[in-house]
Amino acid sequence: MGYRRETDSLEEKRPKRNREPKENGLFLAVILTYLALTLVLGVLEAAGITLQLPLVLALILGELTLAIPTLLYLLLQRPGRQVLSMGQRLPLSAIPLLILMAYCVMPMVSVINLISMALSGENAAAPMLGTLQQLPVWLSLLCVAVLPGVVEEFIFRGLLYRQYRQRRVWPAILASAFLFGLMHMNLNQFCYAFAIGILFCLVYEATGSLLAPMLMHMVYNGNSVVLSYRLIDSETLYGSAELTAQDMAELIHAFTDGGQMLITGLLMAVIGLIGLAAAGGLYVAVVKLCGREKQVLLLFQRNAWQKRMDLESQKMGSNEKNEIGTEMAISRKIGGPKFWIGVVLSMIVIFLGVLLR
Repeated sequence: MGYRRETDSLEEKRPKRNREPKENGLFLAVILTYLALTLVLGVLEAAGITLQLPLVLALILGELTLAIPTLLYLLLQRPGRQVLSMGQRLPLSAIPLLILMAYCVMPMVSVINLISMALSGENAAAPMLGTLQQLPVWLSLLCVAVLPGVVEEFIFRGLLYRQYRQRRVWPAILASAFLFGLMHMNLNQFCYAFAIGILFCLVYEATGSLLAPMLMHMVYNGNSVVLSYRLIDSETLYGSAELTAQDMAELIHAFTDGGQMLITGLLMAVIGLIGLAAAGGLYVAVVKLCGREKQVLLLFQRNAWQKRMDLESQKMGSNEKNEIGTEMAISRKIGGPKFWIGVVLSMIVIFLGVLLR
């Protein structure tokens, strides 16, 4: 009996093959929180009760659906310092290069946004951006740029991607970017958020610091906020304080109307390709500044996962090497029941949103 108990305890401590990453449960919790909130608001609206939320709370409500499940996850799982860390130090000289890179990528993101607007018939961010003029610029930047940059990057690059990349690198990049797109719960934002999510993972690999994708995320969102104050002045365009649904429909129709869409798309695509080329040069410069040449080169080699684990284990002590070996013994799959349930639920919401428009 004693031998049997000892053997059972060893089996419990041994990592189980084919186990699903715990972070997939976090993504599922985020989706369920969003659905629960949507259901509650729908029931209240059907009962004739309209909640008049303060504008600031309305702006950060989406981040709360991410932050609350994440806080509960951290309290229950109690991950180590390595999981909560920002990674290696980000050189100050890399910051302006990262900001320039974000602006170089924006034209191509706009092309993707234009295509997704044509497919979905909406610009999902426009109603929110159209209300920002009611707040001071600094408060809008805090709610729409800084807070999402910190919360979303901590979850999707800090928790999800860093866990996934212990298994396979490129599937980890694609999976975390895919979930990042789905999290927005509409087709328009899914398309360009998926592309941006891939970029943010590559930037994380280039710097080894979570601060880098956080910074670029803030720059991208912050640019939209500034444009909403400077260029998309609804009083000048429409004679009203906010962009209405009809205004938005007319704006989308102007962009997606036959030859106008083709000319606009081609022009933006050319500018986008030039911007991507410039961003590639800046990316190489950032990699060199951060001393991450070996890590980034491994992304584009065969057996990249195995080679990366060997490279990281060379820098560690014997105990940490054993932990690396333990991770390698675990199944390298990323998906699982929680992963796919979260994906299916979010895709249903996205497709229903397209069909009901």
